[in-house]
Amino acid sequence: MDKNKRNALQRARLSSGLTQEALAERSGYSADSVRAWESGARMASLEALGILGEVLDAPWLPGVYLREQSTALNDLLPDFEVDRPLAEAAAEYVSCILELVDSRVDRALLRMVADGQIDQVELPVFEALMDLAARANKAYYEIRFAKGRES
Repeated sequence: MDKNKRNALQRARLSSGLTQEALAERSGYSADSVRAWESGARMASLEALGILGEVLDAPWLPGVYLREQSTALNDLLPDFEVDRPLAEAAAEYVSCILELVDSRVDRALLRMVADGQIDQVELPVFEALMDLAARANKAYYEIRFAKGRES
């Protein structure tokens, strides 16, 4: 990991105003483990990330940390903005839904998959729908972890 770039755990810890030692004490892990996770020397487990997320009041921590540490989740979890203003995130989500309804792509998808496959003629419409779904998914996570939203 780039030594000058803070990872999600370090950003969450600093945002909470805790030292590595204080986080270690509150989470039940050693300060050495916290330092290793922040430096990228070791990767925190899902269990540890869940506990750290609770201690730091950062429910987004497991997904964002794992996405930063490994490319394995890149196709499953979008690269979303934590603490995006709620109104902006909601507007993007609603925009995606309205675009889906207005374009009637949902109906086209039902026709496309009736035969169980997407052919070359249907592929551009299918890819456009997948792009729209990816935008909506990203907006969902931004709403879920928006600034101004109660946890």
